[in-house]
Amino acid sequence: MRFFANLFLLLFIADGSLSLLDELASLLFPLVPLSGLRGLLANAVILIAIPLYLSLGIDRRLPKRLFLPLILFVFWCPLSIWFFPSLGAFKLYGLIMAALQVGLGTFLVSRFNDNPAAPLTLPPTLFEAPYFDLRNTLVFVGVNLFVLPLALATAALFAANSYATEATGGFMNVSPRGLYMAERTYRRGDRTVKLAAMIHIGEKDYYDQVARLVPAGNTIVLAEGVADEKGKLKNKFDYHKVANLLGLASQEKLLFKGRVIGPNELQAPGKPEGKAQAGPDILRADVDLSAFRPETMMLLDAMGKHLSGNPSALDGLLKLNRWAEKNITPAMYAVIMDDILQRRNKVVVQYLDQALKRYQTVVIPWGALHMKGIEAEVLARGFVLQEEQKRLSVDFRRILAPTPPPRARPGSSSVSAQ
Repeated sequence: MRFFANLFLLLFIADGSLSLLDELASLLFPLVPLSGLRGLLANAVILIAIPLYLSLGIDRRLPKRLFLPLILFVFWCPLSIWFFPSLGAFKLYGLIMAALQVGLGTFLVSRFNDNPAAPLTLPPTLFEAPYFDLRNTLVFVGVNLFVLPLALATAALFAANSYATEATGGFMNVSPRGLYMAERTYRRGDRTVKLAAMIHIGEKDYYDQVARLVPAGNTIVLAEGVADEKGKLKNKFDYHKVANLLGLASQEKLLFKGRVIGPNELQAPGKPEGKAQAGPDILRADVDLSAFRPETMMLLDAMGKHLSGNPSALDGLLKLNRWAEKNITPAMYAVIMDDILQRRNKVVVQYLDQALKRYQTVVIPWGALHMKGIEAEVLARGFVLQEEQKRLSVDFRRILAPTPPPRARPGSSSVSAQ
C-alpha cells in the first residue's frame, strides 16, 4: 500500500509541475508539445485516485488529512470550469490551479515526512501499524452512503456533457442546472448567418426567446421540419405527450411571425430588399419522408406506434427502446443517421447558398445534432464567428417537479421543426 500511495503522490506533484510548465509555455507559444503528455498524466492521476479513495476505508494507515484534500483537488479541477463556465474565460486560471496543485501536494506531504532524502514520499514508519480497523471501515461506508450517489450523479452528468459537446460541436451543453443550447452569429461582409441549436422538448420560455432572435429587415428563416406529402408514414407521432410527462413544452410551439414562402420563390430572380417586410420570410428547408430509406422509415413508424399509440409516455419510451435493441443493427443505425443528419444537412446548406444571394440575414434554427455539420459548411464559405449566446432549454428542476406547460398563443403562424 505504501508503494501505491507514494505513486499517487509523485504523479500528483509531477502532473502539477508539468501543467505549470505547460501553462507558462502557452503564454509565449501558441502550440505547446507538452499538452498531450499533460493529458495522459492527468488521466493517470484520476485513475489512481479512485481506488486510492476506496482504500481509505480499508487501510486506516493512509492519512486522510493528506489524501482527501488531494483527491478532492484531482476531481475539482476538471469540474470547476463545468460548474462555473466563466472560469474558462480567465486565461490565468489554469496557471493558478497548476501552481496550487504543486504547492498543495508538497505542503501536505511535508506534514507527514521529515526525511530530506525523500521529501515527496511517505516514510515506512507510517505503515507499521495494523492496516484494518472495523470502526474506520464502518465510518467510511456510512459517509459514502451519501457521498457516492452524489458523486456518481455528477460523473454521469459530466460524461453526458462531454458527449453532447463533442457530438454537437459545443452547441449543446449539459450542466448541473440543465441543458443549454447555443446560438452563434457569423458574418461575411454584409451577410449574416445565425445558427440556433434546437431541441424537440424544452422550456416554453426558451422557445419564445428563440422566436425573438430573428432580426427585422431582409431576413429569412430556414426552418426544420420533415414533410410527408405522399403519406408514407403509417404511425405518426409528436413530442407533446413526452413533453407533458416532463412538465415541458414541445418544439411544435416554436412561433415565427412572418411570411411562409416556397422553394420556387427563393429561386426566383431578383432580391426582396425593396419589399417592406413586417417579419422574416420562412422557408421549410428540409426533406420529404419519401427521401428516407426503408431502415429509417421503419424506425419512424415504430416511434409513432410506441409513443403515440401508448397512453403512458414512459411506457412507450421503454417499449421503443426494447424494440430498437432487438431490431436495429449497427449497419441499419448508420443508414438511419445518414438519412436523419447528413442527408438533411445537405438540403439546408443548398438552401443557405440560395438564400445568401437574396437575403442579408439567414437564420437556421435546427436540431443541435445538425449544428456541427452545418457550422462547418458556414465556416467553409468564409463566414467568421462573431458572438455566441447560450440559453437554458431544459431546467432539471422542472423535470424533478413538473408543471403543465402553458398553452400556445392563438392566432400565430407556426413552423414545426420535427
